[in-house]
Amino acid sequence: MPSLSVGDFMNDGNELTGYRIIMAIGGSISAYRTPDMIREFRKRGAHVIPVVSNAASKIIGIDAIQWAADEKPITELTGEMEHINLFQNENEITVLLVCPATYNQIGKMANGIADSVAETFFANAIGTNTRIVIVPAMHLEMYHNKIMERNLKTLMDMGVLIVEPRIEEGKAKIMWHEEIIDAILSEKQNEKSILIVSGKSHLEIDPVRSIINKSSGATGVMIAREAYRKGYRKITLVGNAEERIPLYCEIHDAVNVDDFYRITEELVSSNKYDDIIFPAALSDFNTTKSKYKISGSDKQALELKPREKLISIISSMNNASGSRIVRFKLSQEKLSRSDSDSFMTVINYVGDSPYENGENHYDIFIRNNKVYSGKLSKCELAEKILVGLNGE
Repeated sequence: MPSLSVGDFMNDGNELTGYRIIMAIGGSISAYRTPDMIREFRKRGAHVIPVVSNAASKIIGIDAIQWAADEKPITELTGEMEHINLFQNENEITVLLVCPATYNQIGKMANGIADSVAETFFANAIGTNTRIVIVPAMHLEMYHNKIMERNLKTLMDMGVLIVEPRIEEGKAKIMWHEEIIDAILSEKQNEKSILIVSGKSHLEIDPVRSIINKSSGATGVMIAREAYRKGYRKITLVGNAEERIPLYCEIHDAVNVDDFYRITEELVSSNKYDDIIFPAALSDFNTTKSKYKISGSDKQALELKPREKLISIISSMNNASGSRIVRFKLSQEKLSRSDSDSFMTVINYVGDSPYENGENHYDIFIRNNKVYSGKLSKCELAEKILVGLNGE
């Protein structure tokens, strides 16, 4: 099966419609990625106004930025008072995105220094309660030093959202654009935590063979993204996916069904989660695994024994008391009611090819009352689940 991307599961890809992104581009080498990023923001519906520092202009040409944004980049402050007037449009949701943000820029912003274009835009944005998202990029030693930690904390205490870099090759690299889009769309961070158990599972029958329960893991990824956008402080995902899981998740890889059970039980034993969601395709059976490769030349009889469902085990644990549990059920026939102890039950149907991209039919129950029946994309389903959990 080919690798899937986030876009394969989005509803219309226009989630940034109505947003004005003032994008201040700092002088990190990561600035070379910004034209593609701007194009992606515009593709999702955003109006992007680039603000380019002198250092950034030496890395990425002004013409490339202007082409990507279809807007003349701001490189200096003039009598038009750009740093003030651009924040006074009531027809769009304005966000200041500093991306990439250098060590120098972060230090200046945290300490009230506004001696260049981007920092002056920041000074006005923080004074007008404009949403600010900062995406750092620099060498790892600079990102982890005590001064940077203090400056980042200062900014976060002001309400600025920091998109943590991805750590690769000894560098704190600019985050992928999917996570940045989620940050732009996210609400103020709250104290809620969520555990998502998602993806396909393997029931091993010998050292090389397994019985597989199909799942792309896309639903779990979409739920994680929607939870981040709703401001959840801690997002934990157990399982796997055919697409990349967002790096703001605490990821616990699992494919073997026994690993799903072990890891999930350990996490719930040591943590209290507000919400626990089970879109994973987990085997309902146990079998005795052969120590040796089973001969392919002989007829084999495989005994499958029912096993207790993971959701039942988790529901009975002390730490799950008070957690809102969302159960997924794959059914052969349409159901008019749900007999479940879970807070929410999501039912989809075998005949609807639930593993395909695009829309599927879902019936959603809250406390056994049907609240929705119809077709949804995986992105739309995730949104409805989070809306239901948060009583919106």
